[in-house]
Amino acid sequence: MRSRIAVSALALGVATAMLAGCASSSPDTEGETGDALTSANLYLYQKPVVFNPLAPGQGAEQLTMSLVYNGLFNVGPDFESVPRLAESWDVADDAMTYTFHLRDGLTWSDDEPLTADDVVFTYNLFVNPDVASPNTAPFAAVVGFDEVQDGTADALEGIVAEDDQTVTISLAEPTPGFLALFGSGYGILPEHILGDVEPSAIMEHEFFKKPTVSSGPYVMTEFNVDQNVVLEANDNYWSEVGIDTLYLQMVTSDVATAQLATGETDVVQISPQDLATVEGLDGVTVSSAPSPGFLRLLVNFQKFDDERVRQAFLYAIDRQGIIDGVLGGHGETINSTIMTPWALPDDLEAYEYDPARAQELLEEAGYDFSQELRLSWIPGTADRDAAVAVVLENLKAIGINAVADQMESANQLGMIENAEYDLMVSGGGTYTPDPTVSANALLCDRVFPAGGNTSLFCDEELDTLLNEGAVTADEDERAAIYQDAVRLDNELVPYLWLYVPDTLWATSDRLQGFEPHGDFANGFWNAADWTVTD
Repeated sequence: MRSRIAVSALALGVATAMLAGCASSSPDTEGETGDALTSANLYLYQKPVVFNPLAPGQGAEQLTMSLVYNGLFNVGPDFESVPRLAESWDVADDAMTYTFHLRDGLTWSDDEPLTADDVVFTYNLFVNPDVASPNTAPFAAVVGFDEVQDGTADALEGIVAEDDQTVTISLAEPTPGFLALFGSGYGILPEHILGDVEPSAIMEHEFFKKPTVSSGPYVMTEFNVDQNVVLEANDNYWSEVGIDTLYLQMVTSDVATAQLATGETDVVQISPQDLATVEGLDGVTVSSAPSPGFLRLLVNFQKFDDERVRQAFLYAIDRQGIIDGVLGGHGETINSTIMTPWALPDDLEAYEYDPARAQELLEEAGYDFSQELRLSWIPGTADRDAAVAVVLENLKAIGINAVADQMESANQLGMIENAEYDLMVSGGGTYTPDPTVSANALLCDRVFPAGGNTSLFCDEELDTLLNEGAVTADEDERAAIYQDAVRLDNELVPYLWLYVPDTLWATSDRLQGFEPHGDFANGFWNAADWTVTD
């Protein structure tokens, strides 16, 4: 322990010394009315590229978009839905009709009315085949979805603006987990800005490079590539926004931690390796929340379709060792893609660290130990970097020719779509609320880019169970179906489940109102409520 803390302290000292040359401050200034303008600096652990809810954004993009786009609702730290543009909603007893009631007087940041028509417009973009969004999964049960997909209809029959403040969504079959499918909410887009854009061109539209019209608590005023994003409070937001300006800073984790010490950063998602150091800083508060998602290795199903190989990879990795050594115990192992507690049976294979069993399975499967196995990941996050080092060491220890493959975040989705990877680090997600969310990562018709199945995995028997569970209203029957699905998922190993981390946050004491969220990509979920004091 003493060695780990000493290393962290040394890194902190070095990074602090660098700040004079590379850090920019954003002191509070005075507005035209004479009132002091407030600001805060937030850490972005990756460099965003585009801010498009229709696209599968990486974590830093999702964090930024949560400040600019509001959905009808969000998900709070307890994984329950929290009202946003919709102040309330009703669910029919048969789980086939959902009615959302928008707040009174909603307007976009440019003073245009925000109405139910914007909601209908946005949701139809998500399902339009010409848009080709991979985020269509929540809408598959909506009446008219198949017709839109096959081109016999232009819009979803089941999504209707009853009036300016009421949206009704009708489903073709019972879907008890419908709300959970939306995760932290799909950001609503401005029809008056994008309504005349051809659907086939909308994914590349200039608006998403710097969305300056906002439904969220902040409006983007600057996007300085590879440096920062500047956001100003949205005066038209439905609630009062507590901080005038947010600076989202793209720095490395060691610099972000050092800036906590100097008071130049107010919110940082910290690595467990830095916990002891950060807890010793004056004027800094550390908080945590359990993650609703998990860190995993995508394992390319097109290359490794023998489940024995995927099982072997999992046996070869000392996952508990990573949790104890890298996370400092702040996490737990997981043995299925589904995380919802009531769906988990107690007879799953634990895949405890067993190199001998891993070698045995690989030999049975005829694995070619001479072939190169690339482990791809986006570097720069301390715990992930350290976990990758352990995984590589574990794989090499049983004779696998494993090599590190650092990649740029901008290349990740293309590599997945073109199956140009062997193993790839991926994390996050909000899988805890309902198994229907996890199904998006498993179903054959959700193989990326059609959905979130980024291991390119497919099993028809598992598909049948997942689809049956999604439309079963009886809670006991539904639990039994999903437990069978989890057992099969556990056997097939479509992903190499590494761990469920505790998400750790450090905030300056000048920032008030921060509530930790376990989903790091939703960490700014209540940013409108934040204030700063000097």
